[in-house]
Parts: sequence; C-alpha cells; structure tokens
Amino acid sequence: MIFIFYTYKPNPIIDSYAVTAIIVYIISAWLSLSILSIESPVHRGVLSLHTGGWNRYYISKIISVVIIAVFLSFYAILYPIVFSMFNDPLTVTIVTISFVNHMILAILGVSIASFFSRAIMTSSINSFGGLTLVIVLSIAALGIAQILPLPLKFLTWIIPPATATQTALYHWNGDSVSGLSVFPFIWIVLYSFLLLYLFLTLAKRMR
Repeated sequence: MIFIFYTYKPNPIIDSYAVTAIIVYIISAWLSLSILSIESPVHRGVLSLHTGGWNRYYISKIISVVIIAVFLSFYAILYPIVFSMFNDPLTVTIVTISFVNHMILAILGVSIASFFSRAIMTSSINSFGGLTLVIVLSIAALGIAQILPLPLKFLTWIIPPATATQTALYHWNGDSVSGLSVFPFIWIVLYSFLLLYLFLTLAKRMR
C-alpha cells in the first residue's frame, strides 16, 4: 500500500504522512484481531496459565502487535525518505511528529480491534463485520460530524478518533511543535487506553 501510494512524486510531506498513518491504523487493527483470536479457547487457557494470568496473556499479545506496528511505522516514515519522494526539506520535528502520529493511530487500531476478538465475540461474522464497520465510521467521522444536526454532534465523541489528528496536521506548517494542536493526539491516547482497560476488564470477566 505504501509502494502504491508513492507511485508518483513529488509528494507533500505532512499530508502524505497523515495518510500513511491511517494505513498503519487499519493494518494494525486487523493484525490485532488476528493475533488476539489465533488460538482456540483451550489453547488460550493453557497459555494464560503459563503467562501468569489473563491480563498478562492479553497484554503480551497487545505488546506483540505494537512491536509490529513500530516496524510498520518506521517503514512508512523511511520509505519516501530513502527513495526521495519529497521535494521539500525534511526536519527532525516533522519526522518525529509523523512517527508519533503513526504510533498512536496504530495503538488506537489495536484497542478497537481488541473488542472484536474472540475474547469478547465468538461469532466470526460479528467480529470481522463489526470491526470493518467501526473502521469505516472512524475514517468517515469528519464527514459524519458535518451532516449531523447540532444537538447530535456529541455522538462523534463516541466514534474512534482515527482522523482527529488529520485536521491538526493539515493546518500545521511543520516549523515547530508550538504551532501544532496537541489535543487530538492526547485525545487519541486517552481513548485508546480507556478501550484497552475496558477490554481487559471485560475479557477477564468473560473467562
């Protein structure tokens, strides 16, 4: 997907990294769903005993996906640099913020997918269908917010904020962090960790 995205050049730096962060978000969600659902119930029970409990079992799975996401994010950041896909000069600030954006969206994808794993859902149709629907809604959140009447706009806070950082990045000139709105980044982190906490609580109770 990264290769196809950069089939032409030159590309805008910040906008391109904002798009590839969404790609990493989607891939991380599907990786999380696969890794959390790969074992049978009996196998999961055995592994939980070996790891010292259900929380450690699920946290180790989540960490595994995050580690993969780190490599995916590095690839998404370095590919256009190595192959000179940008005409404008890169700065450490732009690269750092872009990498952070990739990682927090990857963690968001992992946290969303955890709710659709076999730890919570037994039906594969509900699992894959539900995750697909939520991913589509999260990407379309900005458009949904525009068409909702004012009394219902609060509903957009429930939708996963996958595009929350996009607007902030599109309006950022890349000169310094002080010119970037950091609230969307903080909101995604809080949203992700709240979901992960709820997932661990529900998964443990359902055992």
